[in-house]
Amino acid sequence: MIAELYIVPQSFTHNPDLSLEEIESKTQALGNDFIYIKQYSDTNRLKVHSDIYNVEFLEDILLMDLLFNPEISTTIDRDTRVMLQKIIVESEETEDNINDVIDVLLPSHNQNNCYGLISFNRVDNIAPEFQIVYNLSGWFQFRRYFLGLYPKDSEFFIDECSKYFPNLIFHERNKTSVRTIIQNCSNKIIYHLSALNDRFRDSEIDGFNRTKILEHFSIAQNLDEKASPEGDASRKKDFTFKFQNDSGQFEDVCCEPHLKLCYNDNYPGDSSYSTNRRIYFHEGKENIEGGRILIGHIGGHL
Repeated sequence: MIAELYIVPQSFTHNPDLSLEEIESKTQALGNDFIYIKQYSDTNRLKVHSDIYNVEFLEDILLMDLLFNPEISTTIDRDTRVMLQKIIVESEETEDNINDVIDVLLPSHNQNNCYGLISFNRVDNIAPEFQIVYNLSGWFQFRRYFLGLYPKDSEFFIDECSKYFPNLIFHERNKTSVRTIIQNCSNKIIYHLSALNDRFRDSEIDGFNRTKILEHFSIAQNLDEKASPEGDASRKKDFTFKFQNDSGQFEDVCCEPHLKLCYNDNYPGDSSYSTNRRIYFHEGKENIEGGRILIGHIGGHL
């Protein structure tokens, strides 16, 4: 899916509630996110309208002057100016009417294209799922939202997950196993993977054993059912998968903990309950992909 991301003037208008330090911090964060997003230029188009230069970014200072007029006196630091220039100048110029972008493009997403705003300040009256607000997690949430809506096929789905869940590593077999549940559970899968990626480490509390960690995590993230380790040790081989370690060797990893996706995306309209849809994972090993969480299986009960 191609995402066209627009930098709109409304978002860069001076906010008197922000201190200079906050503006500098937000600019640096947005710039770093911009650099990260550009790595995926095959699926992201970054666009800016020339009206952006006439925005009063700081009090009584236009963005155009801040970027290109070195004689303008301001206390904002040089690194912030450079980062702003990078964001604006390295984006593709567009003549698309900004009102059309907001009123027409944003709601016209489909399985091949989606549209969003890269926002320095949140734009009023626009749904948050269409805005990426100076925070890389905002971009992840944006892409995950549309991936849940348009999962396409299982191979595409897992390939995209690998981009938008940076703390997770997906075993190749997921491209096959997820087929059994993706049709009715794509949003549910995204929800559980987001919890694992974003919040699992918060539950790894000193003194908690694995079972207690999983219980704490499940409750904190409002999962359908408490996550648990597999209870039958004799079935260990069923959820053991090979992952490549730092030495280039394939190592057996027992992905015993599992999340239960008890309701599908149609809940509460479809309130049928099942524990047969699962995500099997391992908390991570330091010698494999920097200790990131390993996703061995997304699909039916093993």
